[in-house]
Amino acid sequence: MGNRIDRNELINLIKNAKKCVRVLGAVAFDLPYNELKDSFFEKINGDNDFELEIICESDSALSYDSLISSDRKVSGEDARYEYGVLKSIVDEPLRNLKDYLKKRGCKHLEPAKDIKDTSLTETEKKQKFFIKTYYLSAKIPVIKIDDDYYISYALTKFNRLEYFEKITQDHPWYEEFKKYFYAFLECENGAQKYATEYTDKENKLEVIEMYNEKRIPLGQLPRDSFMDTTRVKVVVWGLIFTRDGKLLIHKRAENAKDNRDMWDKSVGGHVDIEKDIDTVKAAAREMIEELYSHEEEGQGGHNRTSMFKVDSSYLIFLGEWRPEFRYDKLYEEIDFNKNQNYYFRMSYDYSSIVRESPRYLPNGKVRRVRVFADLYVCVTDDKFEERVNSEKLSNSEYLLLYPDQIKDLYFDKECRLTDREVEIYNKKIENHKKMKQKNLPYHLENNILVYDGEFKISPDMQNIINSELWENEVSAFSSELKKRNK
Repeated sequence: MGNRIDRNELINLIKNAKKCVRVLGAVAFDLPYNELKDSFFEKINGDNDFELEIICESDSALSYDSLISSDRKVSGEDARYEYGVLKSIVDEPLRNLKDYLKKRGCKHLEPAKDIKDTSLTETEKKQKFFIKTYYLSAKIPVIKIDDDYYISYALTKFNRLEYFEKITQDHPWYEEFKKYFYAFLECENGAQKYATEYTDKENKLEVIEMYNEKRIPLGQLPRDSFMDTTRVKVVVWGLIFTRDGKLLIHKRAENAKDNRDMWDKSVGGHVDIEKDIDTVKAAAREMIEELYSHEEEGQGGHNRTSMFKVDSSYLIFLGEWRPEFRYDKLYEEIDFNKNQNYYFRMSYDYSSIVRESPRYLPNGKVRRVRVFADLYVCVTDDKFEERVNSEKLSNSEYLLLYPDQIKDLYFDKECRLTDREVEIYNKKIENHKKMKQKNLPYHLENNILVYDGEFKISPDMQNIINSELWENEVSAFSSELKKRNK
């Protein structure tokens, strides 16, 4: 038992750490941050390469743990550890420690990419403090202090462990622990892949539900961790139509996180676990927020200025559109109020069959992503086309065309326009030159819109445009709108 230490000895080791302190299990260890905060400030703010990382349990893990810890007859403990108690311990590093460090002007608290001060060197911007949440199940709580690892066992009591064991090479389970430490603390593609970080930009909110192939929820994962896994996520794809049947597609920006410079569906996004109760709400939010809000580097980047107030009630949901049950009432509702925006869900096949939605990254790699896609169609108010074609959006790269014109562009890189459309696109091209000092990726030859170079469309758009849905439903819906608008 020579490798066993008590809590006071562990705290002293943490205070005297030279290179790093990494905590896997914030609730399990329940460290006295008030006692440690001054020491942490000196280490993080100093000129050394010391790093502090606190890895917290996820909300779902706390919820599962509390089912036992809240029942004293089952846990055998003297106190009830309800979910709220466990959650308050998880929040302690953020609420007390990070706030304290920020108030003292501590440097190195945020990711270097989020620091906009160009006068700072890369060394000065280096991040040394991390608060993360793991969405995997950590088997055993562990603290790494410099080059040594200390474990404890939280079997029934879920905080304030009193005794800890240093894992050395003579430990009978040393080889197994070494694999565990590497997978959960060291390997970039290990547990780190399934973690989010608390930052001033709220990156932790990028957490969504994961599903199996039967669309049964399995838990939560960070958004990017779905790449190259068999797990499936639910997304919303939106097709936005004008009152006369034109479909809006946009070109993903040069600073988009993936699929850069590809023409894409009108909108797309995820179900935000903190904002959306279902894909109906998610679709409304994405159609308003994502399509018209300017996005920064790595966040989609569609280069649009704000047009609508972000309010999902701005769109009226008309329910499900089933091909076998077409009712004139849907069109009657749309025709009744020309000033309103309506939307509905179109295809159940996309909702129930797993689709491949690969991501083309800026470094040339292609990452596999599997999705259920809830497909929504939006019919805008009768002033939408006028607003889109106004100078307010002249810095956006978009196309507003009928489905057959878009398909012609896809296959032949050109499509025929009406005289009115020629007038609109001529004006758009001239306005774009005035404001951006560069040409759009297409030009006009009489009544033909000719695309210059390769007309690249996103994998999602390829999925839609090459489907029977496009031929049987999207085109038919567009034609019906066009006929009713005459």
